[in-house]
Amino acid sequence: MKYPHLAARLFNTPLMVHPAKLDAIIAGLGPRLLGVDALEGLQALRPEMFSTRRGPRSERGYRVVDGVAVISAMGALVHRTRLDADSTSLLGYNDIAADMEDAMANPNVHAIAQVWDSPGGESSGAFELADRLLAMRGRKPVIAVVDCMAASGAYLAASAADEVVINSVGYAGSIGVVARHVDFSHALQNDGIKVTSIFAGDHKVDGNPYEPLPPAVRADIQADIDGIYDQFIAAVAAHRRMDAQAVRKTQAQTYRGVAAIAAGLADRIGTTDQVISELAARRPRIHPAGQSARSNAKGASMSDTNPGGNQPAATPAADPGAAALEQARAEGRAAGVQAERERAAAILGHERAASHTALAHQCIASGLSAEQSAAILAAAPSVAPPQPAANAFIAAMGALPNPAVSGIEPAGDGGNEASALAAQVLKSFGISAAASA
Repeated sequence: MKYPHLAARLFNTPLMVHPAKLDAIIAGLGPRLLGVDALEGLQALRPEMFSTRRGPRSERGYRVVDGVAVISAMGALVHRTRLDADSTSLLGYNDIAADMEDAMANPNVHAIAQVWDSPGGESSGAFELADRLLAMRGRKPVIAVVDCMAASGAYLAASAADEVVINSVGYAGSIGVVARHVDFSHALQNDGIKVTSIFAGDHKVDGNPYEPLPPAVRADIQADIDGIYDQFIAAVAAHRRMDAQAVRKTQAQTYRGVAAIAAGLADRIGTTDQVISELAARRPRIHPAGQSARSNAKGASMSDTNPGGNQPAATPAADPGAAALEQARAEGRAAGVQAERERAAAILGHERAASHTALAHQCIASGLSAEQSAAILAAAPSVAPPQPAANAFIAAMGALPNPAVSGIEPAGDGGNEASALAAQVLKSFGISAAASA
């Protein structure tokens, strides 16, 4: 085995990685780990792979576009990037944390876009990164962009951002833990090779690849995985402010686009360029406060030297630019309110909104467009809308028999009309006048 330390990080250890990607990694690295060929070095990750926006590089290598730090995370994630083997393509949790801390301290950065295209990776270091990212909340706006994939350990980190934006074909989720055990015993036996382990301590060689996995060892590994799984669920639930049972209900499923939003794992659809533009628009504007202060100071000085001493200070002229800006803001707010009303009305007017009221309201609260919400509601199962509860009073009245009205009676003398009418009413309900008397 050419890289035993790398094999030990890939086999017989809990991983927070998408299982299909894990199989692909094993297929690609398996022969190399056995010494068939050497690992090929890859070029350093470039943030511009994810965006058409350009900006200067920081000292750590991430781009800064209009005050937005674009920090990308691509490929399998490991506890620490620097390994002895030629495996620099593996991205370390430590490097992501270092980039984030640097961007938070960078005076030229006012917001951060995390761009994710990763299936996840090692469980070691994943929770430490998520805790560090969560502790950064409130310092600067952070939006995680799922540009292709944020699965397992990558999603754990992405969920710690202020908001998760996913593109229409991006995948998020895989909230689970997996481990692979490779048994080479039959292959070695066919080649006439026998490996004998000489060890001290009953569990020293548990899970070794030279013999089948004993049931007791398998149970121990499963217990370890279950513990990490519970920790994973609790962390995502806290980050996303979700019920832990709702996170567990995903059962490590991976969701694409709007399905990830419906599952509560993402907030809206968007692209990397859109998020960068949105965050760039939040850049604080610096007003020439110093100039106005100098003017005020100058006015105060002139007032002090005024012989009269009691002349009122000159009222500064109204700034037409400020008035136009305020008017534009008011018009924008009005247009936004109207657009929001139309969006909510369109979502609630969908043919399945009545039978999926909670889902419709979630679409509204998540800021989804009417088109995105329609796609989610259309994918929901068709059920009959709830019927209104029966009115107990109407039901009771309907159970009573109708009075036996005999028709129009000839008019009698005025003295007997009241008694005749009373007798007729009693008769209609089956009561004789004699009995009533």
